[in-house]
Amino acid sequence: MQNILPTLTRWTAAIIGILWCYIEPTIPFILICAFAVLIDCLTAWRLNRRIRRKYSKEVADGKLKSSHMSKMISDLVVVFLCIVLAHHVDISLLAHWGGIHLANYVAAVFCLTQIVSILENESSCNGSTWAIVAQKILADKTLRHLEIDIKEFKEMKRKREEQE
Repeated sequence: MQNILPTLTRWTAAIIGILWCYIEPTIPFILICAFAVLIDCLTAWRLNRRIRRKYSKEVADGKLKSSHMSKMISDLVVVFLCIVLAHHVDISLLAHWGGIHLANYVAAVFCLTQIVSILENESSCNGSTWAIVAQKILADKTLRHLEIDIKEFKEMKRKREEQE
């Protein structure tokens, strides 16, 4: 047993070192994506608080939810793996093209979608002029936070208009 422990420790250190060398070049991209997701979570929480103030405490609790956090973590893991994959495809398979920086593009596309989500969160349930203008091209996430199905909402709205 005394001979196995040093060998096992060396193998573990070697595997960790190999993994570190494999992902280390992509860490700046991963950190930027994680920062974008953090801002998106913050703005979603702010939207939830605005909905709670505007409607009622029964509709929105204004709290962070673990189910949303677990989805965020799983999304981040997928994006991180895609960034690492894109980097290694770039340096291993497409090196003859002079490096087209695929990891940069993957991270940029992900950050762009996060920026759109951030703008949607900040403009939803917001009476500011910029928010009203932004809602002309961005989705309103208020109904999603109210947990109302959009089809049900449109049906209720149609019935109300028919009654008037």
